[in-house]
Amino acid sequence: MNIDPALLSPVSALVGALIGGGTSLIAAIYTQRSQDRLQRVAAEVAKRETVYADFVFHASNLLLRAYTRDGIELTGDEQHLVGLINRMRFFASPNVVATAEAVVSTIVEISLKPSIELRQLATEALAKRLDPDPLLEFSLVGRADLDNVRRTVM
Repeated sequence: MNIDPALLSPVSALVGALIGGGTSLIAAIYTQRSQDRLQRVAAEVAKRETVYADFVFHASNLLLRAYTRDGIELTGDEQHLVGLINRMRFFASPNVVATAEAVVSTIVEISLKPSIELRQLATEALAKRLDPDPLLEFSLVGRADLDNVRRTVM
């Protein structure tokens, strides 16, 4: 089989263009998929960070109130905290939800104890005579959850 030398150059150019174009198309698709995945993970991390930060904020308010006031009074923080835990059930691991529920249980237990003055609370906190911070465990578990979501990108 003889190939006409006049056709060899245009056919080679056409095959090269097809291979180059196909490679560019595949690279563009791969890049777009990677960027989409990064954006989805970033959005998921942002959503979780927002919910976890709101939980810590409202739980901190309730914890301070539980230490310094007698009795249980319902404010918006309680409903917000329960709502945040229920939102966590949609996306968070069972460990995160269980830790959040443990924080709420601890706040209720502290609320049932006699109150202490703010000065005494600060003194006991500085002397580390208070129970361990119930939000510390939640923060550690939440951070591990966020790290796990970020790791799915790599």
